[in-house]
Amino acid sequence: MANLEMSMNEKRQASNPFQFAILVDEQGREIAITEEMIQQACADLAKRCQFPAARKAA
Repeated sequence: MANLEMSMNEKRQASNPFQFAILVDEQGREIAITEEMIQQACADLAKRCQFPAARKAA
């Protein structure tokens, strides 16, 4: 029965495997990816996109 029981950490990982993400730099250091980093990347991408002009209803 002990094999069937999971630790609290294992249960948490099983329910949500994407609790955090990291980048690994050239020196092998782990850098946590934050929500702010993702929002900045999305904002930068939106600036570079060419969105179609709004059309007037006919």
